Amino acid sequence: MIDPASITTWPEGLRCVTKIAQQNANFAASIKKMMADQRKHEMQWYASRQNLKQTQANRKSSSAKAASILQSLGSVSQPAPGNDRSEADDQAELAEYDRKLYTAQKSMEDAMSAELKALGVPFFGTSQNLVVSDGWDVGKEQLPENHPKWSKLITDSELLTLRRKMVSHLEDMYKD
Repeated sequence: MIDPASITTWPEGLRCVTKIAQQNANFAASIKKMMADQRKHEMQWYASRQNLKQTQANRKSSSAKAASILQSLGSVSQPAPGNDRSEADDQAELAEYDRKLYTAQKSMEDAMSAELKALGVPFFGTSQNLVVSDGWDVGKEQLPENHPKWSKLITDSELLTLRRKMVSHLEDMYKD
């Protein structure tokens, strides 16, 4: 079998992942678990963000009700300390939540990439000596004559495209 770390072309990557799926009885279960975990996290993150937005809306509503009650009692309406949140405060709170969410998403992506690499999925453990920066012209690079055709040099963005294509393929194979 070809070493998945040496594969940088789609046909060979597809052939390799198909063989891995046939030979590893736990492969399908691992991929399905990863997909379920990702979906669970995405739903939790969405619900948490919606709850934050609802909390912000409730704060505004409660503050307006309190001001209305105080005004109807003839009291001079002074906003309660801590309840004078502006739209900018709410936006800043959402932005902070989104930054934390981005960090969590990156952590999940890194963990899943490591798991895919451990499973031997091509493009997730690609040897770094086969990957060059996006500015390089890979066509001009000379490889040894006996270098395998499935192991050509690729750029960072080409590798990212292959990873996305592989994830899409695995999702199609194992979706419920």
